[in-house]
Amino acid sequence: MAVKGACAIQVDLETAAMDLHSGLFGGAVPNAVHALVELLSTLRDRDGRILVKGFFDTVAPLSADARRAINAVPFDADAYKAEIGIDALVGEPGYSTHERAWARPTLEINGIWGGYQGDGVKTVIPAKAHAKITCRLVADQDPEEVVDRLEAHFKSHSPAGARVAVVRTGLKARPYQIPPGHPGVKVLAEVLEESYARAPYLARVGGSLPITDMFLQELKAYTFMVGFGQSDERAHSPNEFFRLADYERGQAVYIRLLEKLGQLQAGSLAAP
Repeated sequence: MAVKGACAIQVDLETAAMDLHSGLFGGAVPNAVHALVELLSTLRDRDGRILVKGFFDTVAPLSADARRAINAVPFDADAYKAEIGIDALVGEPGYSTHERAWARPTLEINGIWGGYQGDGVKTVIPAKAHAKITCRLVADQDPEEVVDRLEAHFKSHSPAGARVAVVRTGLKARPYQIPPGHPGVKVLAEVLEESYARAPYLARVGGSLPITDMFLQELKAYTFMVGFGQSDERAHSPNEFFRLADYERGQAVYIRLLEKLGQLQAGSLAAP
């Protein structure tokens, strides 16, 4: 029923013109890696709440119906943790794991580097440090506005002696959501129930599909998403696979769906 938008930045922090000798300058000059760690720690609190001013200003709240639909999807916390090799679930308080992953915005540090990276020891005080950050966005967040908020946050929280630059990357996608009462949702649900002999769940996805919003903005057409992969098929990982039985079932679903859509009144699927 929805996919998230996305935006990305790189943060470059500099404190000195060069790496410095830690014995000659230690304790007297700023360390770029320490400064970057301090700066990144201002992004979220210990409970996982995003602290960037204005980040949530346009976030559409989750309705009671939306939360019921999301939490109707079965979830086994122990199996989930075991499958991906983690010991605990964390995230924004007040929301379930599916709500956090599917319907709440995120801010993640994807990579961080600086200072000496080679073998052995090199006693330097780093002059430069860097981080890559991405956000997954939900309705009605705008990726450009979110990047503006991030840039303002980094500039206002820069540690003493640090020069901070925010580099905007090419990753920009708007969030997309299907109205639950749209006629196409009803048709697709009927087809899936006929194919699987049970009613489908109205799920969301934490990833991004920028083309869905492009179709909506340019063609005034909603995209209805139905997938046939299973959760154990290692999506985006080594040895990713797809079951032939689901491939065959998918073709049958598409045929039935096209037949039913062809019976609808012309224009009934158009976006307002």
